[in-house]
Amino acid sequence: MTPVRHLAAGLILLLAWATPAVAAHAAAPDQTTRWWRLAAQEQAALEQRGVVLDEASLSSYLQAVAARLWEQVPTDLPTPTVKVVMDPRMQAYAYPNGYCFLSTGILNRIENEDQLAMIIAHEMVHYVRQHTAVLYDHFQMASHSTGLPYADQRQSTGGLAMKQKIDAAEYQADDEGLTILKAAGYCETEALALMSNLLDSLRDQGSSETVGRLESRIETIGTRIGRTRDSVSCKSAPHGDPGFFLNRIAPALMANAQAAITCGDWNQADQSISKILALKPDNARAHYLRGEVLRRRNDGDGRNQCIGSYLKALNIDPEFPMAHRALGELHYKAGRFQTAKPYFEAFLSLAPQDDAIPFIKGYLQQCRD
Repeated sequence: MTPVRHLAAGLILLLAWATPAVAAHAAAPDQTTRWWRLAAQEQAALEQRGVVLDEASLSSYLQAVAARLWEQVPTDLPTPTVKVVMDPRMQAYAYPNGYCFLSTGILNRIENEDQLAMIIAHEMVHYVRQHTAVLYDHFQMASHSTGLPYADQRQSTGGLAMKQKIDAAEYQADDEGLTILKAAGYCETEALALMSNLLDSLRDQGSSETVGRLESRIETIGTRIGRTRDSVSCKSAPHGDPGFFLNRIAPALMANAQAAITCGDWNQADQSISKILALKPDNARAHYLRGEVLRRRNDGDGRNQCIGSYLKALNIDPEFPMAHRALGELHYKAGRFQTAKPYFEAFLSLAPQDDAIPFIKGYLQQCRD
């Protein structure tokens, strides 16, 4: 990896709201310019890798939530831009230039708009306080002193001090994020539900140290909300409706299902697919992806089940090319060449530019022979 990519790796330190956070003051102007330029390079690299989800309705929705929160932030900094990366890991991070990235994995764990707003508000605090700029400095100094992109910071006094600053600023982002959240009219009690949801995920995949730190933050948030909770619940607010929210993040759920399948995370893929089908049972792509999960997981009778899912996709959309290809491959591998033949022919007709065309032509020729 290039030095810039190593700096980006440092951004993902804590799984739940994993923004780096170190100091309560903004960087000096010359440093700001420098780190904003590096941030732009990082973001361009993400775009070039094709992992940024480009979906107009989702982007518009996220920006509307961000704009509503930003009205409550007393700063002259430009309004943050919220982007989504196709990654099933549970991540969120902010860059010094105001770009906030949410992974499809963390969106998959959020239940409503109030919880989404808390994550964005938290990242806004990191942006306003320019925490990432100071973290960049820390990793660059470590690189210069060791000759490595960044050494094992756990064994150094500087590393321990930085860890303490990171923890302190995470608490600060929680605290100030709650203030922004409530001022914008969102339900602050949903922050606890969100944190508990993320904690359940971390227990399955994170270290005991990370879990312990998040548990401490949950306790702090609970204490604060206990002091300020309104007597009337805000659960009935329209933006708290799960259906309202899931409809708007459906493109991210679909992308997360595909990313999770690529990573072999069958449970998360199935979770995203189930949410989509609960809202849109006639979604052909969701049925196709469920078939992919069943086929690749190979759990005994999964093959028969996956055929059913692919057929459901084609019943909804007879011109869905990937379902034709999948059924053709399944029948071909089972020796049912005449059954596979029309599926391969349909795929060639519907997706003439697909990278798999040469292979499918070869299979089809064998079916004809």
